[in-house]
Amino acid sequence: MKTRKLLMIVLAVVMLITMSACNNGGGAPASDAPATDAPAVTATPDSDAPIKVAYISKMLSHPWFIGTDNGLRDAAEKLGVDYFSIDADLNDEAFDAALENAFAQQVDGLTITITNQGNGPSVAQRVRERGVALLTIDDDIVDENGDPVPHVGATTRESGVMGGEYLARMANERGFFDEGNVVKVMLIDAPTVTVLWPRIEGYMEAILANTPLTEDDILIPETSDAMLEDSLVVARATLQAHPEVTHWIVGGVNDDTAIAPLKAIEEEGRIPLENAVFCGLGGYSMSVEEFRRGNDSYICIVWDSYAEGYKAMEIMYDYLVNGTPMPMSTLVGGNIATVDNWQDIIDPSNW
Repeated sequence: MKTRKLLMIVLAVVMLITMSACNNGGGAPASDAPATDAPAVTATPDSDAPIKVAYISKMLSHPWFIGTDNGLRDAAEKLGVDYFSIDADLNDEAFDAALENAFAQQVDGLTITITNQGNGPSVAQRVRERGVALLTIDDDIVDENGDPVPHVGATTRESGVMGGEYLARMANERGFFDEGNVVKVMLIDAPTVTVLWPRIEGYMEAILANTPLTEDDILIPETSDAMLEDSLVVARATLQAHPEVTHWIVGGVNDDTAIAPLKAIEEEGRIPLENAVFCGLGGYSMSVEEFRRGNDSYICIVWDSYAEGYKAMEIMYDYLVNGTPMPMSTLVGGNIATVDNWQDIIDPSNW
């Protein structure tokens, strides 16, 4: 009797071991499987269902990000990708909700312009744990290990240098530095958006190298997001704090931070517009408005957010379908647009 009972126990143990091996694929336990930081390729050219890719934008109502969305959408249509976009409207909680929305729709890939770069590591970890491919556009982030996430954006410091050199030339030609004039530089920053600072460094480098100004002449007021509304507030405050200034040089980290001081100077009415020069960065609808009204004090470095979006979708598709590694950085250059040449450089239909 005891022998029969012992035999039944042994058989039960054998069955449990066999079932466990089957559940783990007959190999090593799942916990011993090699880890990987890269999300698995989730689709192949032979898949019945199309690849699904989402774009979560920090401000999809903004002309720049509308261009990005259009580029992503057109590339997705060409490649047969199921695509949708979600607007986080500069709200971190809305971004988190959009992320969960994308997961619920079982996306294979995510392209994002994050609302807060400080949240990048946690977002990257959440996406990785879901096995979803991640690519940032415009605002780069690092993952939970401090490593950069694949990124598509525009040249940064180089663009600032380009704009600063042109502004310096305009200021010199207009006699800004004649005796008796007081010249200051306004460069509005948003410290929470780290990608902006290299643009400011580029402006400073070029302006200091090509004018008699010193670092003491450069003012860097801070705004929360570098968008038009907040930039107008700090631009007005900066003008009020410096009534001694007769001439302004303004370098924008985007179009908003150049147009805001322009509007503030016009509102104040203390100095004529020809006593100021402005460089936007982006070349979207508010730049087009300035060119259309013949403002020869305004230039902008034209980037193409549509091209960024289109390229990002191509990179994501090539990774998901062919397993081609995503480049860590893909940068799109720019050109200077003026009141004389803007129609050859800017395609208003993109905005």
